Amino acid sequence: MSQHGSRTGGRPTEDVNDASVEPVRPSPVASTGLLSLKGWGIVFVGTQGGEIPPGSRAGAGLYAFDTRHLSLYRLRVRGIRLRLRAVRLLHDGARFDYVASGSRTLVVSRRLRIGTALHDRWSLRNAGSRPLALTAELSVAADFRDLLEVRSRRRVTGGQITRPRGGPGALSLAYTAADGIEHRTELASPGMSWRVVGTAAHGRRSLRLPPGETVGLTVAVRARSTGHASTRRGLRWDEWQARTTRFTSDPPELGAWLARSSADLFMLCEPTEDGPFPMAGSPWFIAPFGRDSLITAMCALPVFPELAPTVLRYLARTQGQVEDAATEEEPGRIAHEIRQGELARTGSGPGTPYYGSVDATPLFVWLAAEAARWLPEADLVRALEPQLRGALRWMEERGDRDGDGFIEYERRAPHGLDVQVWKDSHDSLLTRGRLRPNGPVAAVEVQAYAYAARASLAEVVAPRDAAWARELAAGAAALRQRFERAFWMEDRDCYGQALDGRKRLVRDIVSNSGHVLWAGAASARRGRRAAERLREPDLASGWGIRTRSARSAYYDPASYHNGSVWAHDTAIAAAGMRRYGARAQCEATIAELLAAAASFPSFRVPELFGGQPRRPGVPPMAYPVACSPQAWTAAAAFLCARAMLGLEISPDGSTASLDPLLPLGVRRFEAIGLRVGRGTLDVRVERRARGAMITDVSARAIRVVERRPSDD
Repeated sequence: MSQHGSRTGGRPTEDVNDASVEPVRPSPVASTGLLSLKGWGIVFVGTQGGEIPPGSRAGAGLYAFDTRHLSLYRLRVRGIRLRLRAVRLLHDGARFDYVASGSRTLVVSRRLRIGTALHDRWSLRNAGSRPLALTAELSVAADFRDLLEVRSRRRVTGGQITRPRGGPGALSLAYTAADGIEHRTELASPGMSWRVVGTAAHGRRSLRLPPGETVGLTVAVRARSTGHASTRRGLRWDEWQARTTRFTSDPPELGAWLARSSADLFMLCEPTEDGPFPMAGSPWFIAPFGRDSLITAMCALPVFPELAPTVLRYLARTQGQVEDAATEEEPGRIAHEIRQGELARTGSGPGTPYYGSVDATPLFVWLAAEAARWLPEADLVRALEPQLRGALRWMEERGDRDGDGFIEYERRAPHGLDVQVWKDSHDSLLTRGRLRPNGPVAAVEVQAYAYAARASLAEVVAPRDAAWARELAAGAAALRQRFERAFWMEDRDCYGQALDGRKRLVRDIVSNSGHVLWAGAASARRGRRAAERLREPDLASGWGIRTRSARSAYYDPASYHNGSVWAHDTAIAAAGMRRYGARAQCEATIAELLAAAASFPSFRVPELFGGQPRRPGVPPMAYPVACSPQAWTAAAAFLCARAMLGLEISPDGSTASLDPLLPLGVRRFEAIGLRVGRGTLDVRVERRARGAMITDVSARAIRVVERRPSDD
């Protein structure tokens, strides 16, 4: 990724099946930093106690339209210290319980709901025999910073903040951006009187609690902008649950992780005219990202296959049409990032849409081919054929910068990204002397995606366009031959990270080989060797696969991409191991990722965490500004579920094949209502003396074939 209330008519007001995401509290528990909640077009990021501390550069705030609409939000009860006792994540917010130090009889709880607005309801109960007189004080402010400058000390945007205006029960905070767009934050709290001090405001309300009585205090916050249409209401939670696969397990930790991941994926989906679209991650990447959304939709096929057509149609509408060096747009190229904030609008960033990723375009083709198997009735390939052919032309022409048959990247935009693959931090690709290789650079995983795109699409289109299928298959075969010659490191049992502009291989050992295996680009023998290499201790941390080998001179377990663990990267490696018959390695990798999930509160795995070796009694190290929740992290759980089932689908969607495995410690795994191809499946897998076995399968409108390990 680039580093740059009321539920009326929406999600139900009652909690639906919240127990499905209730954590099985593990020990030890990793530090989680900030709490993130997302509604439709609005994101709340605060402390674990639900506050927004003033001037946070770690990301705390209330965001809408890529703008921070609250930079301070803190409620106090005068004379009482509220200490957080427990917080519980729900599908549409959170519930908090507090201990009221300074009062033996006051009981305080809170329900924070987020939809198209933020609704904060406090409940204060007098459990004593005498009346209580209390004063609630609420402090708020809005700096209206662009999301991309929140982490900077210096403000770049140059709009004008208006002095807050307060009245009985209401407050308005406003800002006019440099391009004239007006933002407003509107608060409503019955009984609250407001006092304005500079750009902040302080509300006060007196409360009287008779013995045994409960008093409620409510605050509603709405974000508005003249430059954006009102937010659509999206899919409701009960609709999501009715349409997604349900997973159960023994022990329950696996099912809890999958349930949490489903709830987080639901939370991150933003309504669009094409359907629910997964935003990349909260808080920094609440925006459409080509690469992230495509990988998310691919991994999420076993839980909610309809994400795929939404992502494909949305990205097809924004596919590049012209040459534009400022945004790196090119005909056929798929967009990397689509922002709506002031920096993007005023030209202080790379522009929007920005096209500076080299992998989104082959991933677009690959997802279309895979989604055609899962949803044959949608006829996605036929519907998107012009866009798919345009993407393939980009891969063969403009994407191949030097005509050697590989896809390369090299920055063109002044404000663009130097590294245009998923490990896009400035130091993720290094040669000797900590130097970035000169371009154009051909990254290893991008060639694998390009192979998978052609090979998978060839199988899908063969029945109706044999000539196109032969052309695609021949292109895939030729690419695989070139790829094996250029990227394989015989002495290291894995694939190199990239080719520089002089076609020299960057030989450091990184996790990218897992993507090669997932895409099926490796030969059978080398794929098995690479799978086994990924499980050696320098890469397998005990919590997942490190992004860079611990033996590398550039290894740093606390870095963004040079030794940390990313859940989606680990799940991709596990799926790749599974594909090449490395069953024990796949089982061990999924078991590590499950252990990591159980070490985070509510089984919410963050974007990344530290790659330090696992030690008894020590949880994974949290990365300070990681997105949480994050879309492809949530979807990673379902890629693991697919690997456990050994689920493959025929090109026409008529047949599903199964060959299960179970990670260590899991005795039973069950998928109910799995929509696949032309039908649905219920599958139960149990551990037996001979290993994982299907003990029950019920198929409707689809043929099921059970494979055996020897079939791999």
